[in-house]
Amino acid sequence: MNKPVYKHPDFVIKAYAKRIEKGNKRLWLSLNIDSNLKDSLIVILKNPSRATEDISDKTVYTVTSYVHKNRNKYPQFKNIGNVIILNLIPFYQTYAELLATSNFNIIDKGNKQTINELTSKHKNVIIAWGDHPKGLYNEYEELKRATFDILKLNKNQVYYVDKLSKKGNPKHGQVWGYDDELKRYKL
Repeated sequence: MNKPVYKHPDFVIKAYAKRIEKGNKRLWLSLNIDSNLKDSLIVILKNPSRATEDISDKTVYTVTSYVHKNRNKYPQFKNIGNVIILNLIPFYQTYAELLATSNFNIIDKGNKQTINELTSKHKNVIIAWGDHPKGLYNEYEELKRATFDILKLNKNQVYYVDKLSKKGNPKHGQVWGYDDELKRYKL
């Protein structure tokens, strides 16, 4: 079944991405939602599906719309001009369960460096990666631990939306409801 093609929401002024074509990975995607505001919000997801500078996907569309629609509700969003999408796993794959059968190392040093670099510059972070993909439990736990270590080191203000799963993971950005509550995550 083909997934629908999403355009970025109308309020997205410009999108930029750091993609590495050879490895079919995206290290970050930055979406400018207000050129008058200079603060950035980082959202860390599981892995990229299809979003690029030119097209969105359901997750990126939902995440940016959530931030935009809740700008006046949460002080953390009030001065946000850019939403920066990062991922625990930088490799494009629409169906996360297929990541376990791929021929690359899921734990990517360049991605870890990107997470460290960007979270050292931008303090507000929403974690939104959901539960682990099938067949990658140990790798996923290692990626989460490394990411939490970086967020602690950089003294980030960390949030999640709505609730944690039974396994303690933050709700995935794709299934956020626009009325879901933004909550503080204690590292």
